Amino acid sequence: MHKRIYDDLPPELVKVKEAGFMVFDDGDYDLNIVGFRKLGDPDGFNQFNDRICIIYKLNQKWVVEEGAATTDAGRYWLTKADYKPCAIMFHPQQARGAYQLGLHGGKYEALRQWQPVKFWRDGNKDEHLNYEGEVFKDLIYLNIHRSSAREHGSLYVDKWSAGCQVWQNPKDHDRMIELCYKQIESLNYRTFTYTLLAEY
Repeated sequence: MHKRIYDDLPPELVKVKEAGFMVFDDGDYDLNIVGFRKLGDPDGFNQFNDRICIIYKLNQKWVVEEGAATTDAGRYWLTKADYKPCAIMFHPQQARGAYQLGLHGGKYEALRQWQPVKFWRDGNKDEHLNYEGEVFKDLIYLNIHRSSAREHGSLYVDKWSAGCQVWQNPKDHDRMIELCYKQIESLNYRTFTYTLLAEY
């Protein structure tokens, strides 16, 4: 992850506040996990062109750790003819306490959805992501996990997301898990909030 340190509120959390959402700062390692969906990028389909930031206070400083990710479903599930209309996580939203540490697909530790979140369903099977239509709210395991376990992850989203939020680099995912345990150790907070915003 790329790491930055601020004395004052980082610009990413300014955007969270401007959207009317909560900023968490109860103590060291009170995590703000924020996804930024890149809009207006004609070459962004099926790419890890979004970002996820994990922002927290440590020793009176704000720390921002950021990595490449996707907040969108990949080509495989979006266009698969015999698959249900694909989920696309709704933005803007703050899914308060909607995640806990758990297994993704029964295979490895990730942030697993355990409370309802908002999402759209895109069922026209083309390669255009539709951020519109009816908004659903349900528990469908839109987890926060990684792509391939290879050193730098996967080049394309493809099968890695059917609506989940997915880190490209497995090292960034591992750092997220490490920080989640630091929050538990520091504050005994065992649930995690995910905020999703759009940016251009």
